[in-house]
Formats: sequence, C-alpha cells, structure tokens
Amino acid sequence: MARVGRAGHSLCQSIMLRIMYILGFVVSVCAFLLDGLLIVKGIRSRLYKLFPLFYSYLIYAFLGSLGMYVIYGLFPHVYPSAYWIYYLVTILVEFAVLVEISDQIFRSLPAIRKLGRALTVFVTVGLGLLYILPTILVGPASRSHSLLDFTLRASVTKAVILIVLFYMARHYDCQMGRNVAGLMLGFSIYVALNATIMACAMAFGSALFAPVLWFMEPLAFALCLVVWTVSLWELAPMPRMGGVSPVVGRDFQSVTLELTRFNSELSKLPHK
Repeated sequence: MARVGRAGHSLCQSIMLRIMYILGFVVSVCAFLLDGLLIVKGIRSRLYKLFPLFYSYLIYAFLGSLGMYVIYGLFPHVYPSAYWIYYLVTILVEFAVLVEISDQIFRSLPAIRKLGRALTVFVTVGLGLLYILPTILVGPASRSHSLLDFTLRASVTKAVILIVLFYMARHYDCQMGRNVAGLMLGFSIYVALNATIMACAMAFGSALFAPVLWFMEPLAFALCLVVWTVSLWELAPMPRMGGVSPVVGRDFQSVTLELTRFNSELSKLPHK
C-alpha cells in the first residue's frame, strides 16, 4: 500500500509539474506577442522617439526571447547555459527603464537628468562587478543559489530606486502624465513580483520552487506589459506644474525656483 501511495503521489507531482510547465510556456508566448505588439504600436505612433531607452529595452526583450525559442527548438542542450547568460544580462538591461523614468520626470532639468543617469549606470556597473562576475566564477553546485541571491538583490535595488524617484516626483510635485505614470506603475509591479518570487525561492529552495518560478517569471513580465500597453497605446500630453503643490504645501514658483537652483548647481560642478 505504501508503495502504491508513493506511486500515486509521484504521478500527481508529475502532472502538476507538467501543468506548470505548459502554463509557463503559454504565458511566455503571450508576453512575447504583447511585447511585439507594443513595439509595433510605438513605431507607428512615433512614441519610440520620446521613450528611446524604454523601446530599446522592449526590442532587446523581444529579440532575446525569440533567440531563446530558436535555441530551445534547435539546440536544446545549449539552452540552459544560453538562457542563464541572457537572464543575467536582462537583469542589468532592465535598469534602462529606470533611466527612462528618471529622464521623463526631470525632462526639463538636464543636470538633474544627467545625475540620475550617472547614478543608475554606477549602480548597474557595481552590481555587475560585485554579483554577476562572482556568480559566473563560482562552481555549478552553488551557482543556483548565487543566481537567486543576485536576482533578489537587483530587484531590491530597483525597488529602492523606484521609491526614490517616486518620492522626488511627489516632493517636487512633478506631474508625470499617463505615459510616464503607466511606465512607472508597470515596472513597479514587475519588480515587486520579482522580488517576492526570488525571496520565496531563497526561502523554500530553488529545486522546490522551480516549477512555480517557471510560471511566475513570465507572468510578472506579462502583467507589466499589459499595464505598459494600456498606458502607452497613444501619446498623452505631459501636464505642467501649476497652482499650489498639494504634497508639500508650496506654491508653483517656489518649487520651480528650488528645482532650477539645484539644476544650476549641478551644471556648475563639471566646470569647477
């Protein structure tokens, strides 16, 4: 009886794994198609000129996914290593979305915008040197744990940057508009889900969590793409600051003067 029970449990587990695998593949294909749709719409509406880094990231994700499908179909033995490299690079490429958000929030203040870019590039390079290189150099036995740890830390770092950008936008009463707000909301959902998924994987073990990870990773990206598709389907004019700031209780002129002064001080730094 015990042997029959173990066989039945093994069969149920095998069925569940198969279902999770199929669901993950279906969601991945849906995200791939939605990514392509968003790229085509952005090109036709000329939105890619206003959000160059964001659409560059979408094109990278689309071509990368296409390449993974081709490798999986033609060279299945190479797929695990190829996907691992692609996944690591993608984690860093995603910082381009944060740069795009920062650029759009401070579009009229070039010095602050450059500071945001510099900080994001610094964080990206730092993560690459501190986490990607050790992950590549460690042995296969501990590579899985190192990869999960790196992904979790990168997701937390992105979340911190998003919180800082959101705080600055609220503090200076920067009206982002539907396009930028949707861009920020979609990426926030993606980062939050990724951080939760990786934290669970670290807590319960990658082997136990692998089937769920296979399904949840593309689902997080698909949800992000849905928000981006809705918010970036057409160009929405960026509102201007005006009136009295409801967040910090200051009038428009004082907020503008403070931002302009900060931007001016930053502009002088390279010339000193």
